[in-house]
Amino acid sequence: MSLVIAAKLIHIASAILFIGCIYFRNFILPRARLALDGAQFEAMESALSPRTRLMGKINNTLLLFSGLFLAYTYFDPTNVLLHVKMTLGLIVIAMFFGAPLIMHRFVGEKKRKIKTIYHHVMFALMVCIVMLSQTMFAL
Repeated sequence: MSLVIAAKLIHIASAILFIGCIYFRNFILPRARLALDGAQFEAMESALSPRTRLMGKINNTLLLFSGLFLAYTYFDPTNVLLHVKMTLGLIVIAMFFGAPLIMHRFVGEKKRKIKTIYHHVMFALMVCIVMLSQTMFAL
């Protein structure tokens, strides 16, 4: 198997995992919040967060490096969609790795609202990235 094929497989697998995690955060966890009382939900979220954050760091590092390798491999200065996709991808990765620097400043309900907005923005950017990835070489 060539290095390019391996990078593509790593990139798509890690992208699927990352998008799935953000989907879970946006659309599944809010339902759990309704089913559990506040203390139970906070305990569940506290139990999940360190492990998912560590998995996310490893996964998103693989996503970043495989994406950079593929960008280098397929770089075309005239492909505007590729440039937009790369920019959005770097924004999403920066949002992920920058979240702890931002979120620790907030507490309580305000923190929950900001986390919700943050995750919805990340999900929307990811959907845009997937759409760009499916169209950028077809045009």
